[in-house]
Amino acid sequence: MLKSFLIICISTSSMAFSFKQAVSELSKHNSVEAIKGSAKSLVESSKQKSSWGDPMFKIAAKNFPVETLDYNQTPMTGLELGISQKIALSNKYGKAKESVNAQARAMNYSALDYEQALIKALWGNVIGNRRIENELFILKENLAWINNILKVSKKLYSNGRITQQALLDIQIRKSEIESEFSNKKFELKQNKAQLVYLLGDQAAKLDYKSVPWHILDKLKNEEVIKDNRLKSLEEGKIAGEFAVEQASLAYIPDITVSLGYTFRSDEIDNNGDYIGAQITFPIPVSDDKRGAKGSAVANRYAAIKKLEDYKLKKNRDLNIIQDNIEKLKSELEIITKKSVNFAQNSRSITSKSYGRGNSSYIELLQSELRLQTILLKKVMLEAQLATSKVDYKYTLGESLYE
Repeated sequence: MLKSFLIICISTSSMAFSFKQAVSELSKHNSVEAIKGSAKSLVESSKQKSSWGDPMFKIAAKNFPVETLDYNQTPMTGLELGISQKIALSNKYGKAKESVNAQARAMNYSALDYEQALIKALWGNVIGNRRIENELFILKENLAWINNILKVSKKLYSNGRITQQALLDIQIRKSEIESEFSNKKFELKQNKAQLVYLLGDQAAKLDYKSVPWHILDKLKNEEVIKDNRLKSLEEGKIAGEFAVEQASLAYIPDITVSLGYTFRSDEIDNNGDYIGAQITFPIPVSDDKRGAKGSAVANRYAAIKKLEDYKLKKNRDLNIIQDNIEKLKSELEIITKKSVNFAQNSRSITSKSYGRGNSSYIELLQSELRLQTILLKKVMLEAQLATSKVDYKYTLGESLYE
């Protein structure tokens, strides 16, 4: 018997999937991997941006007579082998590489931020699960209470103390609670189904008891704050600055150096083979360079403004969330310490009075409905408070896991 119990315990333990494991699983989520893949692609493309390009090899048959195609008929006939290479006179390609690398870093920070957003979504799911479980508990307790009241009502009805209408209204109220209970069970099922997007096949194994609720009340530690959204925008600004430098250096043209060797027949003039060299470069007089620089300057300006706007929004959002947390705490304290106790006492007193025939069934149902409404509101406020704490940590850049 003991051996079977141990086997069951070990099996159950191995099946469980902790919150910490779930967070680890989210780091490999398809959406996160897709962003990381794009960042890696940018890193590879930065190598292309910094390249001068491949050297060009040339083979040319020059000035062969059309009539004969003989090699030794004219002094201009020959077979030329040449090689050319573009050479940069500035560091614009290096700046282009730095710009793309900064974009890649920005995208990597975006991947980390998206991972945090998925963890935030996971918190939203477990908060929703806890809320629904608590609502089911309240409805279950209320259903047990109204079943007892229904027994009392049937006795009162048989004694002629209440009307058939009163009995029917209580039964209708019972069916309403059963309907709410059924709806909540489906809502719980849907909530768990939504978890599949985040955790895949492991969603069904998530151990809700492993959720570290206590970290939501931990004080912020400035040393562990990592605002990946801020870092991403900062890298975007750096990328814009490098792009402007690259556009400015683009006015210094590249040169193309070419060397050629022409094989000729010695039978013509006895001057032997020819060698040649040339340097070519573009003259930057078109709107191409000016347009590129104007675009880079505008993009840098946009990146700077996005960064400044984010900082302002972050401070605004933190203040709003903090005020909302304080408001929810205050409302919860009032409901917990006063409203719940008053409503419970009211229902208890009305129930006893109803059993003695001194209170009407309407007063009874009103007291029951009032208590249920207050208890459900308390559960909803608790969920909203937990959600606001998660939002605050996410907005601040704090860790959402241990």
